Amino acid sequence: MSAGGSADGAAAGAVSSTMLLAVGIVGGLLCIYLSGFLGDVIGPVLAAIGAVLAIVWGADAIRRVASYGLGTGVPSIGYMSLSVGVISALAGLALADTLKMAIAGPILGFIIAVIIGAIIAIVATKIVGMKIPIMLQCTIEIAGAAALSILGFAVAIAGSYEMAAIFENVVATGFIAVLFIMCTMAIQHPFNACLGPNEDQLRTLKCACSTAFLSMAIVGLLSATTGGLGWFVVLLIGLIGWIVSFRAFVLASINDAASTKWAGLWPKVEQ
Repeated sequence: MSAGGSADGAAAGAVSSTMLLAVGIVGGLLCIYLSGFLGDVIGPVLAAIGAVLAIVWGADAIRRVASYGLGTGVPSIGYMSLSVGVISALAGLALADTLKMAIAGPILGFIIAVIIGAIIAIVATKIVGMKIPIMLQCTIEIAGAAALSILGFAVAIAGSYEMAAIFENVVATGFIAVLFIMCTMAIQHPFNACLGPNEDQLRTLKCACSTAFLSMAIVGLLSATTGGLGWFVVLLIGLIGWIVSFRAFVLASINDAASTKWAGLWPKVEQ
């Protein structure tokens, strides 16, 4: 098994899952909301940071629930939860627009994601019969993290969390599909890359930071279509964050390995 145990057992790590949950929800929502008051340069950066926090939280939730098996369910729960995240984020923004309360959009999107995630987990455990004690909790967490990551990056691109701006700059342009795939990979890849008998939470989270910041850099490029200088700052901070976190992940991998050896490049001709 990859890690085994439960959320409070062998799969637990140095960083509290409760703290990551709080950082993901409070930090994610706070960054998204504050982005609307900090202009066209700092605002998108803060929204993207909110998505980064949500991705790291989601990656830890993936780690905890997937530790019950061999890791084969990571892609499945990742894509399923991000589908919930996309639908919930857009549904929340649309509902807020209908109610003429645009400011409620991100929270409504998060709440809808949590509700749908809970329903899916109940079906999986009670009807399908999956014997995973923390399935309900972790599915809710991953769905919530998915919605916040989609919302954070969408706001960074559109410069607003109002439905009209999101539709024009993210949905109509097709960027929503890019965010779906990118956030899925960012959340599910860390544990998939690190699973095994010596999987370590800190190393996995360092990998999660690297995938989150790399996604942020890509969002910077996507947001160039909306004009202004915000896209360049998002790209720059994303690249810096990726370099720092990926270097930390590589060093942690080397430190935890029994030995490392440079195997050289592939031969110029077939042998």
